[in-house]
Amino acid sequence: MTEISTGQMVRLQRERRGMSTTALATQSGCTTRHIELIEHGKRTPSLPLLREIAKVLGVRTAVLLGETPRDSHEPSRPQIRDIERALFACRTREPDLEPPDAGQLSERVAAARNAWFTSARRYSILMAALPSLVSDAESLVAERTASAYSVATDAYMLARGVLKHLQRVDLAHLAADRAMRYAEESADPLMLAWAHWNLGQSMLSDDMHQIAHDVARRGIELLEPHVADGDVRHIKALGALHLLAAISAARGGDDDQARETVRGTAAKLADRADDHSGAYDLAFFGPTNVAIHMASIENDTGRPEDVLRLADDIDIRRTPSIERRTTHLCHVARACEDLGDDAASLVYLLRIERESPEELDHKLLLREMVRSLVRRARPSWAPEVRFLAERHNIDV
Repeated sequence: MTEISTGQMVRLQRERRGMSTTALATQSGCTTRHIELIEHGKRTPSLPLLREIAKVLGVRTAVLLGETPRDSHEPSRPQIRDIERALFACRTREPDLEPPDAGQLSERVAAARNAWFTSARRYSILMAALPSLVSDAESLVAERTASAYSVATDAYMLARGVLKHLQRVDLAHLAADRAMRYAEESADPLMLAWAHWNLGQSMLSDDMHQIAHDVARRGIELLEPHVADGDVRHIKALGALHLLAAISAARGGDDDQARETVRGTAAKLADRADDHSGAYDLAFFGPTNVAIHMASIENDTGRPEDVLRLADDIDIRRTPSIERRTTHLCHVARACEDLGDDAASLVYLLRIERESPEELDHKLLLREMVRSLVRRARPSWAPEVRFLAERHNIDV
């Protein structure tokens, strides 16, 4: 299947609406020249600008990023079909197969999550593992026990995160909804808190910032009464919910509230947590993650200088999560590009490749950045960015 660039998709959606580049630029808050550069693949739109363009065009941001269409069954990605089949035909199981044991399935989910956060081959591993995890989780909940519901919640929260990064926002929503449903059945305050965080993350990925904020606040209300009698796991979940509320506020336009939440409540909770704690923690909440979120908010509010300033004080080696590290590096690469420092942007893209080579195979915005850099590369470093594009089959 031919890869459609973000610029091509912007142009397609604009022309479908009979809109001129000038009209789109004016309503999106940028120049006509900037829209033209985006459409011709010579500039990568920042996520805040892309959200504004999507709003003007009346589509979801994920559409402009090249989200796989709902009816797509790409022959090059058969494992996506396996995940779809597991999600939509999840209650079918061979009659001669025994249902899974809760303890064993919990260990498998934990191993898969560890691979997702620490392995350089995390996409390949999880795309292969998810179908059976989903199917076995559904078989397990037939027992209607608290432990079965908790394990199923855990499996679906993992699935949501993976599916989001695979640009299947539709499937991510389904996984988030099931995680919430099973968390409610488990009656476990901690799992319910993480299910709210998980659902809010799914809403954020689909431009539903206010709903994500409401979900985060509801999760905080439900968890707070249990924190005093809880342990570091409860502190981490509460901190993650506050970070979700902050990012939601920033994307909704309330920059001051977002910064206040991160620098205040979230930072204080992070002082009570450890980056390397082995406690159950889906967000790797701690001082480093709070610092990464501070930079993320400046990225969302279109302040590349502040992103780079904050990045100077962040040691991403302190977080064990590849996802956290590569997301932060992407924001820094984006900030460098926005400030016209293409060579520095390339350095950060190469760091992302070193951390997780498959990131450049699956993250369409990263592929756009590489494609755009190739077209602007100076002779002194042009071979490096061309080789990067070739290694990941990025058409230029």
